[in-house]
Amino acid sequence: MALTDILDQIKKETEEKMKELDTQHAKKLSKLDDEFAAKMKNAELLMDEAVTENSKKILNKMTTHAKMEAKNKLLSEKRELMDVVFEAALKELAHSDNYKGLLVGLLKHGGLTGEGITVCPAKGKEEETRAAISESGKDYNMSDESLNIKGGFVLKSEKIEIDNSFESILNKQLRSDLELEVAKSLFS
Repeated sequence: MALTDILDQIKKETEEKMKELDTQHAKKLSKLDDEFAAKMKNAELLMDEAVTENSKKILNKMTTHAKMEAKNKLLSEKRELMDVVFEAALKELAHSDNYKGLLVGLLKHGGLTGEGITVCPAKGKEEETRAAISESGKDYNMSDESLNIKGGFVLKSEKIEIDNSFESILNKQLRSDLELEVAKSLFS
């Protein structure tokens, strides 16, 4: 065989090897592209699922927060309405046709006995208070000092002071007992 035939044979075998390597390379490259595309698709699905899950969590949190805010707002408005009701009751007591009778009842059950007990009336209610002291049969002195309260009075002795203002009686003594009944009437 001649040298040219040997060189042609080597060249032919090299070209065949190159074609085979190119084909193998193309197959491997195609396989890698397919694997990459599948991984990308899988990653996109996972990201979509994560976004959907996080969106649901955020939506649930927002819904829960909105419900809590609405409930707090409702409770606040109910509290304000209760305050209005108790303020109206206080005003009604202070302007009652039986104001003097209310004072007489408080004076009779005032709990202070002895000498030197003074009654400090509500401002503008001095005459009704003086008449109530007289009608109660108590030996209390009427103070020259009127208090800035809506109704009732304050009993004072040297050692004790009893707040019988309508504000104190209604808001501090009776409100906790009455709130449930008033709430049932208003909100049921």
